[in-house]
Amino acid sequence: MRLKLLTTFLKQLNFLSNMFLKMDGFEAYKHYLALKSHFTSKTYDYFKYNGAVKAKRENFEVRNDKYFFHKLSKHKDLTNYLVALFVYGRKDTWIGDMLRNEESERLYKKWLKVKESLTYVFMGDLEKFNDDLLSSFIVVDGQHPHALKLLLSEQIHLETFIILNDIMRFTPAWNREINDQTVWPEVRQKCKKYHPFLQYDKEALKNIVVDKFNLTR
Repeated sequence: MRLKLLTTFLKQLNFLSNMFLKMDGFEAYKHYLALKSHFTSKTYDYFKYNGAVKAKRENFEVRNDKYFFHKLSKHKDLTNYLVALFVYGRKDTWIGDMLRNEESERLYKKWLKVKESLTYVFMGDLEKFNDDLLSSFIVVDGQHPHALKLLLSEQIHLETFIILNDIMRFTPAWNREINDQTVWPEVRQKCKKYHPFLQYDKEALKNIVVDKFNLTR
């Protein structure tokens, strides 16, 4: 499992390294389109297609907003910046507002802080759960379970929710048992799209959960 994760990470790193060697406004535009498609489309997968999208430079050159993509190309952490905005912000935000809005930089810094202290954030979020952890994931009468309510009320981070699902695999049962066909499907889709961008030691975090809640290994 760790070898597979390392291989995937190296492929992503190589792809991003090659991309940044030739980054300009047009390349930033394509990168923006790829990530936006990843987070808004059910079928497009950023990693499966290596960020490839159909776009022509001549069409880009006549866009009224091309200036913003030239500006975007100068960002020192372009991929993470866009991921943060698509995950923590509105997916339909216009590129001009994205770059001129102070909220965008705040969301990026918030995302970066979580990324850099993910284990600490995860452990803090675990304190919000019932002592009987499994009870937080039980669906009663088709209603939102406690764990989902914690997420929706922003008492726990989306990253924690995704990691717990990776460990416990509760979403298949939720898909069958939750009556809500609006909020939960949207959360599920966001988790699915965001998960590949998260990097963490699953076994280490699993051990933290097992030890804290006295679960069977």
